[in-house]
Amino acid sequence: MTTSAHEVHQALLLRAVRTLVEGARSRRANLPQHSSERAFYLGVDAAAQELLHPELGMSRAPSWLELQLPAFREGYLRTADMLAMAKTRVQPPLRLGLPEFTGAVSA
Repeated sequence: MTTSAHEVHQALLLRAVRTLVEGARSRRANLPQHSSERAFYLGVDAAAQELLHPELGMSRAPSWLELQLPAFREGYLRTADMLAMAKTRVQPPLRLGLPEFTGAVSA
């Protein structure tokens, strides 16, 4: 059985995304329930989960993101952009850096 370059690229990307999810969950584990930083990392997790499970994105209403907290949207959009770039790279990323919450989120 031959493995194509695309399959290898996909496998490496998915491993990096799973590690990103673990990092986001670890970062928010000890944060207060209603903190903006926790919402940010929930957004990071949501964007990464959509790459791992595309059916999640397809099942959401078109305006669902607008209903989320600003910090969640910031984490989601920053991660979605990062993942879109990673998917188009010739060499797949072995690791994806966890976006940092800066607290500079506007409503």
